[in-house]
Amino acid sequence: MSFLALFSRDRKLNDGLGRSLPSHALVRSPSWPGLLRVVRERPVTVALVDLAGLERVEDRLVEFRTAFPYLGLVLMARRHDDPVALFRLGRAGIRNLLLLSVDHLDRDLPRTLAQADEEGTTSLVARRLSAYLPRRELRAVRHALDGIHERLTADDFASQLGVSRPHLSVRMKRIGLPSTGHLLTWARLLHAGRWLEEPGRTGESVSRQLEYSSGAAFRRALREYTGATPTQVSERGGLDFVLSRFVERCGLGSGRAVA
Repeated sequence: MSFLALFSRDRKLNDGLGRSLPSHALVRSPSWPGLLRVVRERPVTVALVDLAGLERVEDRLVEFRTAFPYLGLVLMARRHDDPVALFRLGRAGIRNLLLLSVDHLDRDLPRTLAQADEEGTTSLVARRLSAYLPRRELRAVRHALDGIHERLTADDFASQLGVSRPHLSVRMKRIGLPSTGHLLTWARLLHAGRWLEEPGRTGESVSRQLEYSSGAAFRRALREYTGATPTQVSERGGLDFVLSRFVERCGLGSGRAVA
């Protein structure tokens, strides 16, 4: 499940996306500043931008990508949209900008969202950990990363995987992963590592994205699990640094084989 942010003033498109995305969380904003605020303050994984109604398209999207270079970004266009504007966007070299035809929404939306997620935290972590973890446990890690916006308890998380919390914790520890509760914390901090790489975010804004009670609480968790402050995480590589700490703390790089 992805957490999506949508900029659009088209009520029909808003309703259509809601029906097309029953397994995803979707937050809508009819204003560009509102979209930026949602992306900065909520655990958004992909932003959807409706070309219709967006002024200064090239400037806006360059601004967005400069602030949030790693967030999935999908531009939704229609057959009658200005082809010159689309050509200029192509020439602007905006990194990882995907184009989605509103006229073929039902057909193309799932594939486009999957593409947009390829450089997201979940996909990056899963690719790295696939060398160490069996498929079942890797699926659990992906589920923890995908569900951070749900703020699941350890019991609820285990239930979604079809097992009890004690059984899941035993299964996890058997191959070196932390207990269920600690895994959920690591999932939040892995996302934090990725977000702290982006110029448009701060330690305080990331703490709000993860719904910590305060910036101090977030910094304590980060220090306890990684030994670093938000600034140090950013300086040492962001997600790569946090993921290396996770692999090290779990002993996953110490000769464990995938079963």
